Amino acid sequence: MQSLEVMNAIYSRRAIRSYTDHPIENAELLRLIDAAIQAPSYMNRQEWAFAIIQGKSRLEAYSDQAKAYYLTQPGSASAHALSLLDREVNIFHGAPSLVVICSTSPTQQAAEDCCLVAENFMLAAFARGWGTCPIGFARPWLTLAETKAQLGISAELTPVFAVIVGQAAESSASQGRKPPAVIWV
Repeated sequence: MQSLEVMNAIYSRRAIRSYTDHPIENAELLRLIDAAIQAPSYMNRQEWAFAIIQGKSRLEAYSDQAKAYYLTQPGSASAHALSLLDREVNIFHGAPSLVVICSTSPTQQAAEDCCLVAENFMLAAFARGWGTCPIGFARPWLTLAETKAQLGISAELTPVFAVIVGQAAESSASQGRKPPAVIWV
């Protein structure tokens, strides 16, 4: 891959919040995961695992469960998060697939490595024509023991990063970025 292509992907990839009904084949998700795990890993430990949930209707039902969970947690959600609790809002935005990147170790470094994997996953998906969106709102619900059991995620795993993936039904323009705080030392 030429550096121009990498830079184009970095500057062009956007969070997609509207998806077609087109499903993603398991083999394609495995290709994206293979690209994802090329990310750096502390001491090459590779302490990650992937839970893949397929199906728009399943994700819609899980969206309702996650929103219901927030309603039982007073004071835990921001004003923006509370707006997502509207019955009509699907926190998974109608995507056909959800990939939950889990840490196999309780260390902070393992969680950070999972975030590196997530960025590779989203860039690889973009390069292959898929849309993605990180879904941080789902993380507290995903870490519940009963949710993990329902999804078949081992109790030893810690969900770190959830990302939806599918064929985009929209294109999203850049919102731009604020200038970064840079501290020269």
